[in-house]
Amino acid sequence: MSEKYILTHDMGTSSNKAVLFTTSGTIIGQAQQEYPIYHPHPGWAEQDPNDWLRAVYSTTREVLRTTAVKSDQIEGITLACQMQTCVAVDVHGAPVMPAITWLDTRAADIVMQKLWIRPRIMGYHLPRLLKFLRKTGGAPGHTGKDPIGKILWLAHHQPGIFADTHKFLDAKDFIIYQLTGQLVKSTDMAVVWWLLDTRHNRYQWDEELCSLAGITPDRLPEVRESYAIVGRLQPDAAAEMGLNPDIPVINGAGDISAAAVGSGALEQGELFIRLGTSGGVAGHFKKRKIDLKHYTGCIGSTYPEKYYLALAHQETLGICLEWMKNKILYHTEQLKQESRDHNLYALLDKLAEQAPPGAAGLMFAPWMLGERSPLDDRYVRAGFYNLSLHHGREHIMRAVLEGIAFNLRWALHTMEALYEPVEQLNIIGGGAKSDIWCQIIADITNRKINQVEDPQQANARGAAMLASWALGYVDSFEAIKNHITIKHQFVPNAKNRLLYDRLYQAFKNMYRNTKRWHAQMNASKWSDPQDNL
Repeated sequence: MSEKYILTHDMGTSSNKAVLFTTSGTIIGQAQQEYPIYHPHPGWAEQDPNDWLRAVYSTTREVLRTTAVKSDQIEGITLACQMQTCVAVDVHGAPVMPAITWLDTRAADIVMQKLWIRPRIMGYHLPRLLKFLRKTGGAPGHTGKDPIGKILWLAHHQPGIFADTHKFLDAKDFIIYQLTGQLVKSTDMAVVWWLLDTRHNRYQWDEELCSLAGITPDRLPEVRESYAIVGRLQPDAAAEMGLNPDIPVINGAGDISAAAVGSGALEQGELFIRLGTSGGVAGHFKKRKIDLKHYTGCIGSTYPEKYYLALAHQETLGICLEWMKNKILYHTEQLKQESRDHNLYALLDKLAEQAPPGAAGLMFAPWMLGERSPLDDRYVRAGFYNLSLHHGREHIMRAVLEGIAFNLRWALHTMEALYEPVEQLNIIGGGAKSDIWCQIIADITNRKINQVEDPQQANARGAAMLASWALGYVDSFEAIKNHITIKHQFVPNAKNRLLYDRLYQAFKNMYRNTKRWHAQMNASKWSDPQDNL
C-alpha cells in the first residue's frame, strides 16, 4: 500500500506554508508563499483574504509537484492559522473589506468608549468584566486587538460595511469556507473572540456578550472542535489545488493552540515556550485560571473536553530579529563576507556569541508594538537602554536576545504563580533553531530548555497530528507526544545566575520607570486619571 499523507497549511501573518506530513508526523516536503500586510494608517494592519486563498492554492500545487505525491495519497487537509483576525464576509462568503489582523490597534479608543465604560477599575468596567470572566474565563484587553473591538469599530466608523456583513470570520474560517462551503470556527479560536460561553464545556456563542459587540450569535459561524471533520473538499477548490474532490477537511486550529500540540507539552502542567513572530509561555491545564493584571489566563485548547490552554502571550519576539536584520544591521553583505555562512540569522547568532552575558550593561526592551502579557500595555514601546560608545553590534544583538528572554521569564513567573513551578520547558518556533538563544533563555529563566526537532514546524505538525487523530492514525490526544522528538536539552549555566537575576530586576524596573512616559508619547490624548491605568 502507498504511504498516506496529511496536507497542512500553516497560514501565518506574512506567509503560508503548505507542509506534507506522513500520518505519523514525518515531514515529506513544503512550499511557501509570502503575502503583504498593509498599514494604511498608524496602528492599522490589514490583509487581503484572497491573498491567503491564492497562497493556499499555489503552495498546494507546488508541494505536490516537488514531492511527486499523488492526490489519492492525501488522507486529509487541515490548517494552523493566525488568530484574532476579523474577516467580514457577505452572504456569498466574499470579503466586504480588507481583513483586520491581530496586529491592528485602531479599535483601542472605541473599546474604552463602548465596552469598558466608566466607572473603571484598572481600566475595566467592573460589572462587564465580571460577566466576561464568569462566562469566558478571560476578557478583551485595552489594546483594541481583540475581534470584539474590531466589530465595534466597524459598527461605529463603517456602518454600511457593518450592515452588509453576513458573518464575522477569522482567517482560518474564511479558508475553510472556500474549501468546503461550511461556515465553521474551531473552539480554540472562538474562545479568544471573548463572546463564547466556555463554562462546563458549553462552547456556545453567548447572546448577552454578543450584544456588547452590537451583534447577534447568528452573525458568527458554528463552533466545532479542532479535530472535527468539518466537510469535504469542493470541486472548484480541488481543481485550483490540483487535488481530487471529497478529501476530508479537518477543522484545524489557531497557530498558538496548534503549536501547543506540536510542542509535545500535552500533559497537565507541562509548559512550553514559542519563539515565533509573536510567542510566549503556555501549557495544557484542566482548571481554568486568570491573572488579569498581567493579561495571563486560559483560552480554548485543541482538546476542549479535557484541557484549557493557559497562556501568557507576547506580541513581538522573532519579529524583533527581523527588524534588526532589515532595519538596523543593513550592511548584510559585509556580514556575509565575515562568515562563510550566508544564513543571516546564523550570522546574527555569531554576533551575539561575541558579546559577554549581560551585553556589557546594554538592555533591550522588546515591546515593538505594545504588549499583552505580562504588561497589557498598548502604549509601551521598545528601546535600547544604557547604550554607550563602547557598545558594538555584537552587544546590540545579544541585548535583543536577552531582552526577549527577560520578558519570557516575567511571563513564566506569571504562569507559575497561577499554577505550579516547572523544572523544564519545551521550546518551539523559528527562533528555537538558535542554540545561543536557547542557552540564553535557559540561563535567564534558570530552567532546562528542551529544543524540539524542526521547531519552526510545530504549528503545522500540531495541526497535522490532530488530523491524524481525527482520521484514526493516532490513538489519543496525549499519544501525539510520542511523535514529537526532542533534539537537544540546554541546561542553565550556574556562572550566570547572579548576573541575570540582577538584570532581570533591572528589566522590570525599566518598564515601571518608563510606563508613564510611553503613555504620554504614544496615547492619542492624555490618559484620564479616573481610568486608574
